Amino acid sequence: MDRGPLDRWRPRLFLAVALAVVVTFGTLGASHWQPGARDVDALGLLLALVGPVVLLTLPRRPVLAVLLAVGAVGAYLVLGYAWGPVLGGAVGVLVMVLLTGPAGRARVIAWSGAALLWGTVVGAAAPRDDAPRSAAVLGGAAWTAVALLVATGIRERVARAAALRAARAERERTAVATERLRIARELHDVLAHSLSAINVQAGVGLHLLDRDVEQARSSLASIKSTSRDALDEVRAVLGVVRGEDPPDGEDAGREGAHEPRSPTWDLAALPRLAEPLRARAVDVRFDVEPALLSEGAVPPRLAGVAYRVVQESLTNVGRHAPGARSVVVRVAREDHRLRVTVTDDGGPGGPPEERPPGYGLRGMRERVEGAGGGLRTEHGSPGRGAGFVVDATIPLPDDATEDA
Repeated sequence: MDRGPLDRWRPRLFLAVALAVVVTFGTLGASHWQPGARDVDALGLLLALVGPVVLLTLPRRPVLAVLLAVGAVGAYLVLGYAWGPVLGGAVGVLVMVLLTGPAGRARVIAWSGAALLWGTVVGAAAPRDDAPRSAAVLGGAAWTAVALLVATGIRERVARAAALRAARAERERTAVATERLRIARELHDVLAHSLSAINVQAGVGLHLLDRDVEQARSSLASIKSTSRDALDEVRAVLGVVRGEDPPDGEDAGREGAHEPRSPTWDLAALPRLAEPLRARAVDVRFDVEPALLSEGAVPPRLAGVAYRVVQESLTNVGRHAPGARSVVVRVAREDHRLRVTVTDDGGPGGPPEERPPGYGLRGMRERVEGAGGGLRTEHGSPGRGAGFVVDATIPLPDDATEDA
């Protein structure tokens, strides 16, 4: 809603009281210094104070406020009272009208009221012996125009300041929502992959507990290692939330100890993501272009996006394609783009049933699109197998060492 500075009652009360004081004492002084004018009595003071009273009581009815204020000035002058600050009450009402309500309507009413005011002044002064000269009337009209122009400038400045505050608040809300979304993606990626691996290893250990104690012990050790890594990554994400860095010397050599706001894992760490699937006898093959494994070949932030895409894709294979026996992960550079493809065979039984995309696929898409790329997912066709394909393309900067 379009609101002005005087739509609030406190500044309007201050202006009304100040104007009433000026008009009262100014009118009494003018009566003293103009002997030929009618002495100010109760009726004269009442007419002089109509403007301040209207200013305070009728902000929502600007047309009526202007008519009452101008009519009171006309009656005051026709009755022969002294010239003086009585005009200030009507000008104050015009300023009030300009600073309240919708701006377009306020301008029309205020400037029309100014024309009506000075037309009334000229008409009321005509029969008086002490009528002011034309230059004085023009000067008064000019000062009224100046007051309205100043009020217009104040309103525009207040409106700009309000718009800037609203824009800043909206940016802050957007930043908070974006950060929450980023943290949710990080926690989902970390926990979904780690808990999936823990679930697989726990199942293996439980199955082999009585038949192969050593293999069961190995599964428990893997659970311990995976859970420790998951805790480390969750701690790193929470450190970003709190804006904290690990104390000097703590976890100094651990990967991600000083993790920035975007994931920075390099592509050489991809094979470790296959451990949960390999524990289930799934053949996971990595075809990563050797040039991409060298330091600085892919900006750390973009390598982190690729890492998360592969991580979530392998996690989804373990959760939604239990019959899969083979997974191929390809990472290559194509025309200034990093292309990541994860394909599984789906196993026996045909393609998995259609289901709404979960947080994992949504998070992958948001990550890739946030880096300026695109993500395509589809079920395999009969000619290509019954698996699932995740195909992500991420644009690379011209200078591969620059983090876009």
